[in-house]
Amino acid sequence: MKRVILSLIFLILSLISYFISKSNLLLWSTISTLSFWLFVILIIPKSFYKFIGNKLIKYKKYKSLWITLILYMAYHVILYSFFFYLLLPGSIRGIPLIFTINAGIGYSIPPPLPYFLEWVSNSPAIWFFIGPYEGDVIPFSTFMGIILAILIALNVVEIKDLWRLSRTRINKSIVLVPSLGLVSGSSCCVFLPSIVMYSIALSITSITATILSILSSFIYFVLVYYSLPIVSALVLFHNLTLLDKLLIRFKL
Repeated sequence: MKRVILSLIFLILSLISYFISKSNLLLWSTISTLSFWLFVILIIPKSFYKFIGNKLIKYKKYKSLWITLILYMAYHVILYSFFFYLLLPGSIRGIPLIFTINAGIGYSIPPPLPYFLEWVSNSPAIWFFIGPYEGDVIPFSTFMGIILAILIALNVVEIKDLWRLSRTRINKSIVLVPSLGLVSGSSCCVFLPSIVMYSIALSITSITATILSILSSFIYFVLVYYSLPIVSALVLFHNLTLLDKLLIRFKL
């Protein structure tokens, strides 16, 4: 009950900060966003945190856990921002020999209430340029990046354990199922459909306008930007529970 009340307090605080944010955009945008994501953290079931926490404690000495976690986090929050720019025609050839680095904090003017979720997902943000290429660290990608990084790292560790316990060729073939789950779950939010469609649009001028209109639509944006990472997390969590059952089976 306390958890529910506290989560509602944070949600109300986030909305209040949103409505008064025009008086000090950076301050109230930060308070609104922090409050909203604390609300999200609190409404996630305790069983999820207990399950993940026990796993992290169990595998805390595994180097593969921390290496996978750090590498994916760096990719998801920072490096991925650059991939879109590298797809632009001539971008690889246009990379300068001398890099300049610039960074700062950005925030957006609060939009109408129906776009509140988009606002607290993207503002404030840390932007940075390395040469001509821009990267952005925003609240939504950071939150989902942490969850996905932990789930992927735990999946990798348990798949390694399962492979080690599998003594026969038949047993080892069983490891293929959760391995495919890991691959599908970790690739859901890589935006491959967008990358492929964008590349096709640049290559075939006759369909450029049609594809770009799809990519720029609000429905497509919500589907790809918000839905795919959440689906990825659900797939990875389900895959982790499957690995648990298989590990128990092989240890018996």
